[in-house]
Amino acid sequence: MYPLVAAGIPASGVVEVPCYAAVSFNGRTAVLRPEVRRVPLDFASLSERDVELMVSVRAEEWVLRGLVAVDVDWLVGVLEVVSSGPQPRPLGVEVDDVWFFVAPLHSVPTVVGGRYVAVGLYR
Repeated sequence: MYPLVAAGIPASGVVEVPCYAAVSFNGRTAVLRPEVRRVPLDFASLSERDVELMVSVRAEEWVLRGLVAVDVDWLVGVLEVVSSGPQPRPLGVEVDDVWFFVAPLHSVPTVVGGRYVAVGLYR
């Protein structure tokens, strides 16, 4: 995980975000494990709205704790699962045995490294 808090989000610059892969998913929470790969995230690629969402306090007082990159096809698939049904649920992930609410950083997902999107981890 690339540690980051709302107060530390730079206006520009590029960081290398570690890639993670899902090893399990129970319909609500995915367990993620790190891959050896990292992908670039250019903070200048975030819109004002994207940054506003990153720094805002989410439901139940959840705040940004870090970033990871996940496979875009996997993310789209699990977001469809958790948002379907009579009551949509937030997508949760476990990273290093810690549970986080996860959300894409870009309102229009931006694929980097050919197949990854950066997501924020909120706790």
